[in-house]
Amino acid sequence: MTHTLQSIFQPRTHVRSKQALLVLGGAILIAIAAQISIPLHPVPLTFQSTTVILVAMALGLRLGAGAVALYLIAGFAGVPIFADFNGGPQVFFDPTAGYLVGFFIAALVAGYLAERGFARNIALSFVAGLLGTIIIFLCGILVLSHFVGWHNAILFGVTPFLITEPIKLIVAACIIPRLWK
Repeated sequence: MTHTLQSIFQPRTHVRSKQALLVLGGAILIAIAAQISIPLHPVPLTFQSTTVILVAMALGLRLGAGAVALYLIAGFAGVPIFADFNGGPQVFFDPTAGYLVGFFIAALVAGYLAERGFARNIALSFVAGLLGTIIIFLCGILVLSHFVGWHNAILFGVTPFLITEPIKLIVAACIIPRLWK
């Protein structure tokens, strides 16, 4: 009987351990990408947003959103993993807080789309990544505008990224289908 119970529960334990490691690895990858930064003010240029999309699309809805949630919770708890080694609850009251909230929403959307076939080729991966990125920037400028006004929110929170984000998304879109094979 014991052998039968082991054979039933062992695969689930292995799968859950693997999933936990994937979520942890995704959160760590996002934290590393947050530190690759060009310090613009008030929103630094990082690889964070593209990495959020990449992780969400690579892991799918549940695990991708889990990785982003773990990243956000750890940062909220004070682990210095946000851009420029920031962390703590005060970051969620800063001008860039909307981008952080947008990460989670974008992960839900991009992960969902990946599971629905958008991760199978470069063009669809780009479309899903672009949609996720638009969500991140919309959330970002909504909060940023309360600090600097609408004009400056777009000027400082979107305009500097109009060239870099599509390039990063093209690279991510080329990687994502390979991860699903």
